[in-house]
Amino acid sequence: MKILLVDTSFAARPIYDYLVGCGHDVWTIGNRDSDLLARRAGGRWIKQDYSDIEAVERHVYALGIERVVPGCTDVSIATCAALTISRGIIDPPETVWKLNDKRSFRQLCAEHDVPAPRAVPPNDLPDRGRLICKPVDAFSGRGISIFDAGDEDALLDAMVLARDASPSGSYLIEEFVDGQLHSCTGYIENGWLTDTIYVIEGSSANPFAVDTSYVRHDIPERARISLEDGLTRLSIALGLVDGLLHTQFILTEDRAYAIECTRRCPGDLYPLLIENSTGMPYADRYASYFIGAPRPEAIHTTRHILRHTVTSDATGIYGGISMDRSVPILSVFPIQSIGQNMLPKQATRCGILFCETDSREQLAGLYRKFMDRRAYDVG
Repeated sequence: MKILLVDTSFAARPIYDYLVGCGHDVWTIGNRDSDLLARRAGGRWIKQDYSDIEAVERHVYALGIERVVPGCTDVSIATCAALTISRGIIDPPETVWKLNDKRSFRQLCAEHDVPAPRAVPPNDLPDRGRLICKPVDAFSGRGISIFDAGDEDALLDAMVLARDASPSGSYLIEEFVDGQLHSCTGYIENGWLTDTIYVIEGSSANPFAVDTSYVRHDIPERARISLEDGLTRLSIALGLVDGLLHTQFILTEDRAYAIECTRRCPGDLYPLLIENSTGMPYADRYASYFIGAPRPEAIHTTRHILRHTVTSDATGIYGGISMDRSVPILSVFPIQSIGQNMLPKQATRCGILFCETDSREQLAGLYRKFMDRRAYDVG
């Protein structure tokens, strides 16, 4: 089968490897010739900005593409959803937008009783308490700020920051929920959310961008049931097609608050974290829904794996990574080249590490070490 993977970044590598491994004729599309999958695809790479839906549609028709598979970006799944070839296979464009747009998703949560922070209209702010302002359509923690409800100057600054970071110039203000960020990743089957896996998601370099994570098996039952029941109600109401549903949420003791939701594959090699930790062939199953393949079987296992995105705490020139001797490295995926500029706050990513420990207790301790920025030096 001739398949177009709409992404060329290194993050989509597990998806690409699965499709190629199945024996398909796999093409990729993207506008950066230095991307991993642009180079690996060689003559089967299309140099094209895939946000241009009409141009992608023309390539699909000209090449005789039989199926398209979204990669790891919001733009990728939005484009795929708009293509004629995707009808009935991917959710309609308006459904994808409702899930990806933070203000729209917050409205859906209220309508379908999905536990989530309460949205606050800018003209009806409370007198006290902390609020958070964010762009409705940005990513990687851009344009987000927390402020006191009674501070009008801070409100104006937050709105400007969020508006400037938003491609559409739109923002959302909501109550700030103080807790630990997690993700719930699973698959919609006949409307129901199944095979869920939970991941703790820490932010050591930038408070609004995830860089350290591992699979958790001890999410409080009340939080888990409330979240999964709410997401199933939402799925049935929207008529979601079968496939991945990935949700980030804040956990406070035994309550979950949904923050955002998507149907595309998460980036930064999240599939490898899940597969190495649990045995579930995450990227394989994600892609199987788009190409009509049987669901790949999982070889269930439990390993204590941590994923971390390596970044610098200061501006400088990248010269390598010096690890603490106690860090049990499993694999390293470089992103930055020696001699390139580095920016702090996760503005520049040097690479992605996977580590493995012998127990949950050791894994939790290693997580704290990375969160305290004591696991390595970049210079």
